[in-house]
Amino acid sequence: MGTVLRSPLRAVEALQNTVPNTNSCYNSSKKGYWMDNLITLLKDAQTCLFLTSAGMSADSGIPTFRDRDGYWRNFPIFKEKGLHPQELASPHSFRTQAHHSWAFYEWRRRNARENTPHIGYEIINDMLNNYFKNAFVHTTNTDGYHLISGLDESKVMEVHGSIWRIQCMNGNGCRFMYEQNDQVPLCELDYETMSASDMPLCPHCSSLLRPNVLMFGDWEYVEHLHQYNNYRQFLDEVHIPDLIFLVGSSSEIPTNDYIAKSLQSHGAKVITINPDPDSTRVCRPDIYIQQGAAKAFGVIRDALDQIR
Repeated sequence: MGTVLRSPLRAVEALQNTVPNTNSCYNSSKKGYWMDNLITLLKDAQTCLFLTSAGMSADSGIPTFRDRDGYWRNFPIFKEKGLHPQELASPHSFRTQAHHSWAFYEWRRRNARENTPHIGYEIINDMLNNYFKNAFVHTTNTDGYHLISGLDESKVMEVHGSIWRIQCMNGNGCRFMYEQNDQVPLCELDYETMSASDMPLCPHCSSLLRPNVLMFGDWEYVEHLHQYNNYRQFLDEVHIPDLIFLVGSSSEIPTNDYIAKSLQSHGAKVITINPDPDSTRVCRPDIYIQQGAAKAFGVIRDALDQIR
């Protein structure tokens, strides 16, 4: 079951009182320097919020789609037609060219099934279960990899939804709401034309079913209320987390960046993990590790081994 909450991006609601951060930024180019500071921050932290975005999954072979050239390589037919991911990932596209929109998501479901979560997910799970007193994952990713990696479902909020849940095109107007669906393949897929067929239909109203993902121009998205309540409970319990890991975010969709920036302005320490230096533009971190997620969390595991 789910419910529509009319502020699907309210994860940035605390931004209003944000003040600029003037803390020093420890860059990964001086590893000996920031390693000591990393160990200090880890020692001092009892609570932690992991803010993960597309770059977290990149090391697992999940395309970010921020790289337009990479997108065109995976979907040459869409390049020929001039179809961008923002167009396909919209309720309007599901209404007007569902065969292409479902093909886009069916391809992503198959890609996610063919790959697996990298070691960084295991390390995050270990930190949640065995190191921090209280910790939580807030992810903009829709690939479901945090849950697939074994993370307790009460410890994650998939703020943009999941490709592994489906909902009715009528949103809250249909009693179907949403449900888990791990079936692969879900649709028939013609890779040459990137057209889907035998697309799923709602068992209640016979309308088309779509991924339970927050899309562009989306007013029918059905939010996962239980996940949201768990996230709010975590924030109510810790108020301001001691430590934040901002992983693989992009200033193009800065949902997690603004959460980090707001909480940092109230005392949280921020560690940014991202090979792209532009990732520090919205939120200036206390420590910046300029590496991919899998490699960076390997370093963090080494730091934890020195503490334990």
